[in-house]
Amino acid sequence: MRTPILAAVLGLSLVGCLTVGDSGPGTGDDGTDPGPGPGPGPGPGPGPTATPKVDVTIDKTAIPTELKTSNPIMVTVKGSGGFTGNVALSAAVVDDNDAPLAGWSVDFSSPSVTLAADGTGTAVATLKVPAKSAGLAGKVKIIGTSTATAGTNTAVATVTALNQVTFSLKVDAATGKCVYPADAGVVAAPVAIAVGTKVRFFNTGTANLEIHSGNGAVISHQGQAPNGTSDPVTEANTAYEQTPATTGGVTWYCHAPATDLGANDPRILVQ
Repeated sequence: MRTPILAAVLGLSLVGCLTVGDSGPGTGDDGTDPGPGPGPGPGPGPGPTATPKVDVTIDKTAIPTELKTSNPIMVTVKGSGGFTGNVALSAAVVDDNDAPLAGWSVDFSSPSVTLAADGTGTAVATLKVPAKSAGLAGKVKIIGTSTATAGTNTAVATVTALNQVTFSLKVDAATGKCVYPADAGVVAAPVAIAVGTKVRFFNTGTANLEIHSGNGAVISHQGQAPNGTSDPVTEANTAYEQTPATTGGVTWYCHAPATDLGANDPRILVQ
């Protein structure tokens, strides 16, 4: 008699369990619902785009020199950020107040450089210092300009010039005559300098020489009065030096060994 009663009790228990929905059909958490939606989207987008850029550098930051000189400057132009294209080169020579130095100039071996992507190009800038100048110190600015980046980049070097002009000459071993520099000036186009600028006749050869002056009142003849007696001869690798204190024209040449070129003798004009 106990068995039927136990079966009935168990049957009621099972019916009670089925009404919860754990195993029957329905919309509960019975595994029939789809899982969560798709995961997050793709990762962050590409990083910031590099900005094309041009940098200009030079091989020196200071240029010690003197008047009447040509001073080469190596210019390097470097692209970055994918830059490619043409970079125009220009220059300015200014004093410490950024005012232009009259007569000073810069010539370029090439007016521009063309760069491959992130490439490098070079050019030579030649700073030319005149024989006569109102100033002796300043700055040379080398400027690179690119229309592709609508910008400029500038490299700067300071310049300090001694108040002197040097004429280099020597005795030619084959002819026994003095050889003068090509830019020593002639009567029709003298080298103009200012009063108070030192003039140096520098002997680059091995034989001694003596400088003749056609106007001893401005530059003394070497070995003669008023100012040349203290230095009678110019030895190898030395200079005969004079500092004019008055204005006037001076024709000069080698007195020994005698090398007078007549109308083509070198000429200085002190102003």
